Amino acid sequence: MSNYKHGIRTRRIPTQLSIPIKSDGCIQCVIGTAPVNMAEDPYDTVNKPFVFHNKSAAINDLGYCTDFKNYTLCQSMYASFDVFGVAPIVMINVLDPEKHVKAQLSKEYGVVGGKIQINETGILLDKLSISSTGEAETVYKDEEDYIATFNSDGTVTVAIISTGAAKNETSLKATFAQLDPSLVTYEDVIGSYNVKTKKKTGMELIGRVYPKYGIVPSLLLAPGWSHIPAVNLALNAKAQLISSLFTAKVVSDLDTAEGKADSMEEIKEYKDKSAYSDRNMIVAWPLVGVGDYKYYYSAQLAAHLEWLAANNGGVPSASPSNKDLKITGLYTADGEEVTLEMDEANDYANACGIVTAINSNGWKCWGNNTAAYPSSSDPIDRWINIVTIFDYIENNFKLTFFQKVDDLTNYRLIDEIVSGFNMQLNSLQGSDDIAGGEIVFDHDENPINEILNGHILFHTRIGGYAPAEDIENVFEFDPTITEAALEGGAE
Repeated sequence: MSNYKHGIRTRRIPTQLSIPIKSDGCIQCVIGTAPVNMAEDPYDTVNKPFVFHNKSAAINDLGYCTDFKNYTLCQSMYASFDVFGVAPIVMINVLDPEKHVKAQLSKEYGVVGGKIQINETGILLDKLSISSTGEAETVYKDEEDYIATFNSDGTVTVAIISTGAAKNETSLKATFAQLDPSLVTYEDVIGSYNVKTKKKTGMELIGRVYPKYGIVPSLLLAPGWSHIPAVNLALNAKAQLISSLFTAKVVSDLDTAEGKADSMEEIKEYKDKSAYSDRNMIVAWPLVGVGDYKYYYSAQLAAHLEWLAANNGGVPSASPSNKDLKITGLYTADGEEVTLEMDEANDYANACGIVTAINSNGWKCWGNNTAAYPSSSDPIDRWINIVTIFDYIENNFKLTFFQKVDDLTNYRLIDEIVSGFNMQLNSLQGSDDIAGGEIVFDHDENPINEILNGHILFHTRIGGYAPAEDIENVFEFDPTITEAALEGGAE
């Protein structure tokens, strides 16, 4: 480049405003149990967060079957990937194939068509041994004499290799160890921190999701477990602050077992005495069904919330209420079908901060309130769409401007934060996700002693749109309209 300038040229400088980093407002983080015996590596599945962008990856890493009662993570796999087709989803499995297992078992099976069918689930293939049934027992070799594979329902088929040593057997003995999901307790789901091993388990791993994957888990759920009040409260505690930065919402269920909230008349009493009452809780009742499948409503509702956000540019500003669900019925834990009229859904569920479903030309999610209602009618506590959009905006602020922490406290820093965040708020206003918003740096709120101590305070005001929950139109008969019509006809 010449030193004497004659011509035309350009140059670039760094952008003065921070570029927004999207948090994808409704990413699920699900804690529960999976059929890990069907995973590629069953012993590398326990107490570690996984992020899945498709069902095949989930099947490979954690396994999958339709035994939703025993393998609760499969409820969310089904609802997210098969029903709503949304991703990503974070999953934490707490079923340990070295701890939660049954005693070893041996059974004899007849060979039919060169195969034996083991109609048992949870079998760990590395613990499966196939042998002859005679007195002089012969233990056959995997992949030399037979090949064992899983069926779609989790049972196992053992195919005899025609060139192997077992080719002439008419019956075989199978010895195996099985997973025992009944040994998993709610304490396993809640998790803990071991001071000696420095390892976290269960919900304690939620805070590891963002540092490991750069994903903000904004919906916390444990279908099949969150109907236990202790689990729900533990989820709520985690939702208050994740990775020392972010807030989230809990999607949980009420217990519909006999003697609990097994009927609509019992909803309010059970909710109140079981501490389902926080603004961070979106509580669902009862279970949902799709054909022969029955599973916890929280799995469907969380997938539904993520789907709504994904179809709105990742922004969770829409209420889930009166949007289509993909179910065929409602049920209690005992399998009894539940049918709600709209007035019943309103008075027994919505009026006490519970989301349910009604069938009105197709099944609809029904309810706008968080569990804080009716104790709080403040819009920032009550409406599901307002609390979720506030979480989204607050989390995006932290993501976008975290890079400014420890910069010099000067006018440029303040201007970049104010200008940059106002651009984000204006964008949300332009798309009708919020009514409006503004961030300001007020000198009266920032005395010099606070600034010299490294603390600066911004103030953001946001207006959100409440759902049109009650639309009323007053009709009246106006005889003057009739009179005018008749007079016009006479002419």
